[in-house]
Amino acid sequence: MIKATIQNSPYCTEIRFPCTETELSKKLGELGMNLEHLAPMATVIEIEPSELSALEDCEVSLDALNYLGKRMDGMCKTERRQFFAVLSCDEAEIGYGLKNIINLTYNLARFTLIEDTSDLERVGRIHMLSVHGSLSESEYKNSDWLTAEGRKLLDSGKGIDTEYGKLYINEDVPFEEIFNGTTFPAYYSEPDSVAAVELEFFDQTELVQLPCEDIAIRKALCRLGAESIRDCTVIVDSIEDISEEWIGKICKVEKTKELFELNRKLKSEGVCLNREQPASLFNKEVARILRENDFTVSENSGYISVFSDGKEAAKIFGNGMISAPDNTSDDTYFEIKKIAGTVSEYCSAYEKAAPLKAEGLSGNYRCLAEFNGTVLAAKHTEYGFEFVTWDRTFDGKAVCQGNYYTDYASAKENFAVRSGMVDKNKIFSTKELEQLEKCVNFTMRHNGDLKFDDCDFLKKISEKISENIPEQQNEAPEMSM
Repeated sequence: MIKATIQNSPYCTEIRFPCTETELSKKLGELGMNLEHLAPMATVIEIEPSELSALEDCEVSLDALNYLGKRMDGMCKTERRQFFAVLSCDEAEIGYGLKNIINLTYNLARFTLIEDTSDLERVGRIHMLSVHGSLSESEYKNSDWLTAEGRKLLDSGKGIDTEYGKLYINEDVPFEEIFNGTTFPAYYSEPDSVAAVELEFFDQTELVQLPCEDIAIRKALCRLGAESIRDCTVIVDSIEDISEEWIGKICKVEKTKELFELNRKLKSEGVCLNREQPASLFNKEVARILRENDFTVSENSGYISVFSDGKEAAKIFGNGMISAPDNTSDDTYFEIKKIAGTVSEYCSAYEKAAPLKAEGLSGNYRCLAEFNGTVLAAKHTEYGFEFVTWDRTFDGKAVCQGNYYTDYASAKENFAVRSGMVDKNKIFSTKELEQLEKCVNFTMRHNGDLKFDDCDFLKKISEKISENIPEQQNEAPEMSM
């Protein structure tokens, strides 16, 4: 939340960001400005949090300040402290102005914030998560590697003292300009939206989430420099779980470009009230998978309680975040975390994916990815998710040779190999992995010439192989459609 005193001389008012277009229009009236100004600018007199004080006495775009408020609201506590630490540190050299501050929200990987330097393993884990965004299960549990990375970071002597902790600048991670100062990068901030539509004009894009206030569409066109929707390419970016009839109506906007009319119908007919909310889709799916893995699940308001051996082992929230009691074992915690992370990944991808367009295809499939003529699609049913990889036909209008999966990881692997993103000759089959594991274990037990470091190295290889051997194959026969 941002609280700012805004001036359009001689008028002053306080605005809290983020706010709706209706709320912002009301404030423009208090500033003596046109209520439907498509690019309102005004001067910041005072602002909270204080870390944004560089914006004081500056004329800023109120829409950009509203966008920053949405980005900040989407941060977790750790990201927010990291963000504030960078803003309070002159050595970070992100530059001044609202444009650079918005870009910082997309570049937090360039900075590592360490609040407690006493635990080297934890320091290494925080640093690696900052740089890479995520870690595999084996990396997350690799104490020696994380401790070494933590020691390397602290021994670099490059930590900058801030009131939030020591801040390190990761020089190998470039600071990228995601926000160009005019058009806003796509950001899904409206939980009650039914669909997202991308407007493209001369290589610039703006995302509009529907239903919305009409002025939001007009502002998007203004930022693009387009006089009307007719001048733009309209692309349906994503559609939530609604009826097939409404999916068809929304997709037609790509040809008709009647975006204002579609927006009016979505609002007047209350489509958003009839759809399943994204959080409930995640909750339903993660609860199903957990039960299949012998956990007991209890759904509460805002979170899911997960029980193992009669004791609560974790709480899972709608955004995929997990909290666990101190007495939860590491193995149990990592198993729950892995399940929640995987389900969150494909539920989020599914919710943002556009319908798969292919002649003769029945069923509400959505296109998760497409590369080199190969498609990865998903369909949600009352029994869970079905994932499919298909080849596009020669003319690109239809799909054929479908491989069907209920396991997301298997579907992704098949897509990567089938599309040519990964060379299949570099992938070991399950049988080959099993034989390799046997050979490594045999060598460890019977080769008396091995040194301690060699044995430790082979042990880690064996563990890595074991982690990558699936419990059961999920192969499916190819089918033509």
